[in-house]
Amino acid sequence: MADLNYKLCMGCMEPKETEGACPLCGYSPDVPYLPAYLPPKTILNDRYIVGKLLRYNGEGAEYIGFDTVTMSKVTIREYMPDTLCSRNKDSTVISVKQNCVAQYKAFMSEFVELNKMLAKMRTLNHINPPIDMFGENNTGYVIFRYIEGMNLAKYLKENAGELTWEEVKRMFPPIFTTLSLVHNAGLIHRGISPDNIIVGEKNELKLIGFCIADARTANTELASEIYHGYAAPEQYSSSNWQGTWTDIYGICALLYRMLTGTAPMDAMVRMTNDTLPEPRSLNPNIPVNVSKVIMNGMALSGEMRIQTVTELVTQLFEEPEFNKTRTVSATQTITIPKQHSTKGPVEEPEKKPAKKPMSKHRIFVIVGVCAAVLLCVIMGIMMMVLDDNSSTVANGITTAPQATIPEIGDIESEASGSVTSAPDGSALPNVSTIPTLSVTVSDSDTNPAANESQTTIKAGATVYIMNDLVGKNYDTVKNTSIKDNLTITPEYVYTDEYKKGIIFEQSIEKGSNYEKGAELTLKISMGPAKVVVPDFYGLNKKDYFAILNSEGIKYEEKAYETTNTLNDYVAWISIEPGEYIDLEAGEVLSVFVAVNPDNTAPSETETSPSATTETTTESTPWVTTSVPDFTLWTEFETTPALTDEPDITIRYDY
Repeated sequence: MADLNYKLCMGCMEPKETEGACPLCGYSPDVPYLPAYLPPKTILNDRYIVGKLLRYNGEGAEYIGFDTVTMSKVTIREYMPDTLCSRNKDSTVISVKQNCVAQYKAFMSEFVELNKMLAKMRTLNHINPPIDMFGENNTGYVIFRYIEGMNLAKYLKENAGELTWEEVKRMFPPIFTTLSLVHNAGLIHRGISPDNIIVGEKNELKLIGFCIADARTANTELASEIYHGYAAPEQYSSSNWQGTWTDIYGICALLYRMLTGTAPMDAMVRMTNDTLPEPRSLNPNIPVNVSKVIMNGMALSGEMRIQTVTELVTQLFEEPEFNKTRTVSATQTITIPKQHSTKGPVEEPEKKPAKKPMSKHRIFVIVGVCAAVLLCVIMGIMMMVLDDNSSTVANGITTAPQATIPEIGDIESEASGSVTSAPDGSALPNVSTIPTLSVTVSDSDTNPAANESQTTIKAGATVYIMNDLVGKNYDTVKNTSIKDNLTITPEYVYTDEYKKGIIFEQSIEKGSNYEKGAELTLKISMGPAKVVVPDFYGLNKKDYFAILNSEGIKYEEKAYETTNTLNDYVAWISIEPGEYIDLEAGEVLSVFVAVNPDNTAPSETETSPSATTETTTESTPWVTTSVPDFTLWTEFETTPALTDEPDITIRYDY
């Protein structure tokens, strides 16, 4: 059992003999903790003391800790996807939502495999590999060495906000090498930013913050952690392909920030209006080739972007041709023009008679002949074109030669310019616009029978052939060139057959002709009419409102005075989590946000007073904050599992 006879500050894990705030870090034991996470002084694996919460994301939480065996500080990573599970304040055991068990297990498997692979990279000096892993409290824990130092964001603030290229060249080669080895092992970071690089006392760098893929990708079952400005465009949609080029965007955005002192523009903003200036325009001291390479590494299209770290380093550090100087050796032969000898007579070159100038009459004759020949050629070409037109005109419309119209249906990207590939791994061409094939109406007599099946088109007008838009994402379609030729009217409809934002019906059928400016009505899915109300436990109102907005749920905020929930955190809601809310009927969810009297949060040992119970029974309907009890590590669970679910045990095999 861990020895707690000595006193430690739970904020910095340094010895502390006095009561109250820590004189080193200022941490006070009276500061309330988030009830969804482990309270300070929790003992794990009979060895590790949990300190304050450092940070958390959709994958889990990270705490400062203390190893009572090695007597050293550690970092503790807890798997806790808060969209799939929760924890009661008076318990350290995680309860998994009954309808989320499969996802919880799948993501846990990814979490374990990721950290196993990082543990195998313990020889790399510029990452922080795990040193211990174990299961407890119905979840998993990974232990890392605690790294002393500051993150790159703070380091830049202390160094005038930017670094020179010479400084970057000295500091970053180890990170490039490490990232290349990580990629070779099949891992992608997806979170390269100033927050995830630690600068040590000797300016040595370490890359931290590895995470499973879904936690760094938008529109997944986990709350996404997107580093805006550093995240690649493909991270904003779960349907886009990601790879080593995703980290290339992040590392180049990081170089942009360090060399210019300016945070790069968010990728989603660039997708609609790319006004990102080149680094050299912000800092003229940046070498020209470095500036261009950074912009190539931040290309919005993954296909057009630099693909690997090796390619990036080669382009960054190679000397451009125009900067290379030509060296001349001491024995180089230099050609010297031949000099005339002064010994003897010099023969003068023979003078040729000058040509007589051409007479004006002869010039006029030549010009006239050339003009006549040119006129004959032009008339011949016109006759050939007229003959071709007469053979291809049918029903008054001159048809273009048979051509294949490119489709965007095979491209799963929701944002133009995103990298895509087919299921077999082959790369698909990047299509940023929906191509259209135009034909021209002639002035010849039209066929009435043909016009009955076609929209009336004026003679001489340019018409276009409609592409198939069904199954495409509306946000992608509306930003393509088709908007220049059509007046698009969207109609949003609730449907269970198509995902939110997908076009499922178009008023102009595929292959039909239309004139520029024609009206096109698109029916767009709003998703299911009834959606599940998300859980609110452990969430502040800002985070919970963001989840409701992403689900399209209408809500109203109501103040609820209480001392049992942290100020500005959600205390309860009008519909129980897991139940359905009818969006089509306009049903509104009431969200009751905690307001602490005198803005005082509850202490760790405070229990709910009876007055609270009376208040909750009067308020209708009341929503319980507990979720069905379900065990993943049955040997650590004190209460029996549900009788209608099989016992599931997951054990690590390391």
